[in-house]
Amino acid sequence: MAGPATRSSGAAVQLRTHCRICEPQCGLLATVADGRIVKVEGNRDHVLSRGHLCVKAAAAADVIYDEDRVVTPLKRTGGPGEFTPTSWEQALADIAARLAHLRSRYGAASFATFVGNPTFFGYAASFWLGGFQAALDVKWRYGVNSEDAAARIVASKLLYGSVATWLKPDLWRSRFLLMVGANPFVSHSSLYCEPHVRDALHGIVARGGRVVVVDPRRSETARHFEHIAVRPGTDAHFLIAIVRTIFDEQLHDQAFVDRFTSGAERLRQLLQAFDVDRCAEACGVSPLTLRQLARDFAAANGGVVYGRTGTCTQRFGTLVNLLLDTINVLTGNIERPGGHVFGWSPVDFGKLAESGGNATYAKHRTRVNGHPDVFGLHPSTSLVPDIVTPGPERVRALMTIGANPVLSSAGGGEPLEHALQQLDLHFSLDLYITETNKYADYILPVPTFYERSDVPFLAIGAMLRPSIWYSPAIVEPRGDVREEWKILQEVARRVGLGGAYASRWMRWLARIGVEITPEQLADMLIRTGPAGDRFGLRRNGLNLRKIRQEHPDGLMLKSELPIGDLRARLRTPDRRINLCCEVLAPELDRLARHADDPQFPLRLIGMREMRSQNTWLHNVKRVMPDRRRHRAHIHPEDATHYAVRDGERIVIRSKAGEIEVPVTVTADVVRGTIALPHGWGHSGGWRLANSNAGVNSNVLASADPADIEPIAGMSILSGIPVQIAPTVSPPQQASPD
Repeated sequence: MAGPATRSSGAAVQLRTHCRICEPQCGLLATVADGRIVKVEGNRDHVLSRGHLCVKAAAAADVIYDEDRVVTPLKRTGGPGEFTPTSWEQALADIAARLAHLRSRYGAASFATFVGNPTFFGYAASFWLGGFQAALDVKWRYGVNSEDAAARIVASKLLYGSVATWLKPDLWRSRFLLMVGANPFVSHSSLYCEPHVRDALHGIVARGGRVVVVDPRRSETARHFEHIAVRPGTDAHFLIAIVRTIFDEQLHDQAFVDRFTSGAERLRQLLQAFDVDRCAEACGVSPLTLRQLARDFAAANGGVVYGRTGTCTQRFGTLVNLLLDTINVLTGNIERPGGHVFGWSPVDFGKLAESGGNATYAKHRTRVNGHPDVFGLHPSTSLVPDIVTPGPERVRALMTIGANPVLSSAGGGEPLEHALQQLDLHFSLDLYITETNKYADYILPVPTFYERSDVPFLAIGAMLRPSIWYSPAIVEPRGDVREEWKILQEVARRVGLGGAYASRWMRWLARIGVEITPEQLADMLIRTGPAGDRFGLRRNGLNLRKIRQEHPDGLMLKSELPIGDLRARLRTPDRRINLCCEVLAPELDRLARHADDPQFPLRLIGMREMRSQNTWLHNVKRVMPDRRRHRAHIHPEDATHYAVRDGERIVIRSKAGEIEVPVTVTADVVRGTIALPHGWGHSGGWRLANSNAGVNSNVLASADPADIEPIAGMSILSGIPVQIAPTVSPPQQASPD
């Protein structure tokens, strides 16, 4: 539904909305004059964020008016990136006809989808995508999960019984946070939703507790708390040393272990093969530090070990996430105030996913590499072989939606560019001509989040203080763009399926003109949930109309996460946490046998930047000033050893490829480590981004099946073995980043 500013002109008005770039979902006030957003600021009355925002919210408003934004359907009429405007009718008719032909000739598995991160921050797009995939019986569903959270999700499946069950750090009540591979002062929150994460972390210390940040880099978060510098890619050794100490010194909560777990004794036996001192040597941390950390954490009255992207995107990502949770489990910090808790939501999407058969792990393994799907998404690294390798169920048609895997995926770059040109059909739903969709047959333009309505459904289940609100569209969509759900609905209809619904009876109704809308679906989910009005049966319950009219700044449903019956939360067959799942012993054996290649003595890690959002904000002047440059960060001793000065360029080589990039010399990274932001390397249809392109760090990540984490199919982006050498290029001016 359009907001009032979309139908008015003249005096400026201030309208409520919220940011949908990342998980905090901050409430915003947008000033609109003559139908155009002229200012964005934090909404101090917003129930959850209370005025918090970052520069990306304003940058997203600038995207609306970017001259390079796609605002009409484009048809490719020449080489890569050569497009001509076309009509929706022509584009949709051709896409549907070609898609129907390919499915008829080669089967439903010939059509695949690739989903990017932005899709999941719009409730309509995410709901209708699932229905679209079900209606078209899409078997191959690729996505960015293998560069993000797949290892975390699989660990939850192995421990707790479901990929739809992952826990959140109860930061507002915790007394000890051990944070590994995360930098929330820049990335905000991830797999939990909390706009005021800085306040939550400082609150732990104010209560007399501790925050310990484990990271190869003295990150923006680590600068404010205790920092333990660890060698990249060695988190498994770090965590094994802690678990060993907990077992050896009997620091575990025996009553909790006996009541709620299985496999603890077998786990203890397996870890006897790992000596604490040797683990300490491997990860570059003193054994005294590791042992004392284990003692202090076990003694805390409510602590949590939390890890994120850095723990997932390494060679032993699933093992690392199993070990993270094992520490929480052994110390009794599961479903306990201040620990790792399951959370609450007015709509239980976990149960919906399970009942709908979408909470999958290894339901379909990719046709060439045999890597598993995780929560319905296949690893991005499998896309190239699944396109180029002849045989049954070969991918011949592809839809990308909010995704740019040429830059975002390991093994993207030239191999994926080559593969995309072999497709019989490729259509893309996006805001720009990107490095990926410049190879598409059609680009179908979609709105920014300011141009559509939303309820933060998928974020609510991750909130540490569950809240709900409704944001209308506050400006009319620019040009001739259409919402993703409408595009998916129309493609499914034209293919002959009625609509983009998983339910057959809903597709039948759609054929006779009865279609449910996103707002109707949202209202139904709210009304039938634990806080809903049950269609009038519960007088004080919620519905979408009440939320819109009575709670324009949102309604906080829970001021803290409720602690429930742990057994009721578990989905394992015996309702116990499985501390020694079937993959543990093989992964520990693989860890013990792993040896570094002396040819590549350094380790590359990624890093987030406050003014970047993966690959898609580098065309906005607000976050791309003239002096900003893409840079690698190296330690002063490494700079001296390799005769590199600040601002000079280096060549970074891995077994997969090489890049050339200027450096910043800083003691914030551990010696032997190179930190390089991802999301750069532009050559799409965005002129500002292209003029300061940077390099694609994922060129260094191997897509060789032997280099893919086998349990979750994770790309190895953290701890990549590399070597460096100086170049003769002149130094560049320092970047403000």
